[in-house]
Amino acid sequence: MNIETKSKIVLVLQQFLSGIEFLNSESEAYYRRRKRNALIVLRLRQMPLQRYYCQTRGRLRPRFWVKKRCTMWWKVTMQENFLDEDWLENFRMTKSTFKMICLPLEPYLKPSPNPVRKAMTVEKKAAIALYKLASCCEYRVVANQFGTNKCMVHKCLYTVVLAIIEEFEKDFLRKPNAVACQEISSNFEKSCGIPNIIGAIDGSHIPILPPKDGFYDYINRKGWPSYNMMGVIDCNCRFRYVTCKHPGSNHDTEVLKDSNLYKYNSSYIPEHTNIINEVEVPYFLLGDPAYPLLSWLQKGYKRVATPEEKSYNSYRSLGRVVAENAFGRLKARLRCLLKRLDVNYKFVPMIVKACTILHNIVKTRKDVFLNQWLKDVKEADVIFPQAVINARELDDLDAVVIRDTLKTYMLQFPLRKSNLVCK
Repeated sequence: MNIETKSKIVLVLQQFLSGIEFLNSESEAYYRRRKRNALIVLRLRQMPLQRYYCQTRGRLRPRFWVKKRCTMWWKVTMQENFLDEDWLENFRMTKSTFKMICLPLEPYLKPSPNPVRKAMTVEKKAAIALYKLASCCEYRVVANQFGTNKCMVHKCLYTVVLAIIEEFEKDFLRKPNAVACQEISSNFEKSCGIPNIIGAIDGSHIPILPPKDGFYDYINRKGWPSYNMMGVIDCNCRFRYVTCKHPGSNHDTEVLKDSNLYKYNSSYIPEHTNIINEVEVPYFLLGDPAYPLLSWLQKGYKRVATPEEKSYNSYRSLGRVVAENAFGRLKARLRCLLKRLDVNYKFVPMIVKACTILHNIVKTRKDVFLNQWLKDVKEADVIFPQAVINARELDDLDAVVIRDTLKTYMLQFPLRKSNLVCK
């Protein structure tokens, strides 16, 4: 064997040994990485509250697949131990009314056929939303109460509100037909003596969280952001028409003229007239001085000059008291309307409409209303006082004749001497 051959053999052996060393180093690095990852997993299991950041994406990794939460209040306390007074205190309705609401909502709230995790029942979804509407609680409080998370409370609220509007609006928030108008007019005449009244119209400001763009458009005359809500109420304190889409800076007259009630009043108010002192008096609504005087919308005398005008204003106030009672009871039952709603301002009109529907449902089913609930409304009026709207002189001449005719008609009753301000 010559020297050249020996040198080649030595070179091959050196390359082989260097390859073995490289493989050993790679395997050691691999096992070191495995050991490091195992230690990280072990450390996370031993310290479950420790948060660590994902180095590849720069975001928080989820610590658990599902966080364990206590559902004892919903499964045991409510289902087994709640009495009717407990339902009224927490949900502002009886258990039978709650069941009646849940049954038609099942097609809207039923879980998907193949859920990834255990699905939430229809009753629990409805209970979460109704508890949120009937209280002033935050998402966090409602989530802890029902053993779920804030995102689920938000999802349940939006889903249930839209389902209530879709399912119950046509039955519990509709304009009265001719037969219903005749009955409503008869009841109003029994209470205040004025004929042909089919409702009282009034407004209220709902506190909201306004957007950054156009913030000042939502500031009302009292200096806080709101929506200007307008509603028509019948003799039973039930809402017949609701609109809530105008910022709080808008005048009540602007809200009225932009509503479907004003644009299509002939379809909302049936054509019916009574002859009183040779004057045709149609069906009409009772309004406050903020609204214009129209043939279908009557208000009192602003500048009272005679005892007859003062007496007419007093009788008219007896008829309009249903509007004040309806708005007070609406906010006392559904206390979410008393404070700033912690939802997107664009969804507030949907919540207001759903609340009026729920108010009408409990009124129809004659659920108990506790007068002590009105204390919350009085306290909220201190924090969010209602704006006083100045009257605008936009009176119709035919409407003035109708009002004078009604004033003359009311002279058959004793003159009322009241200190009530015209509202």
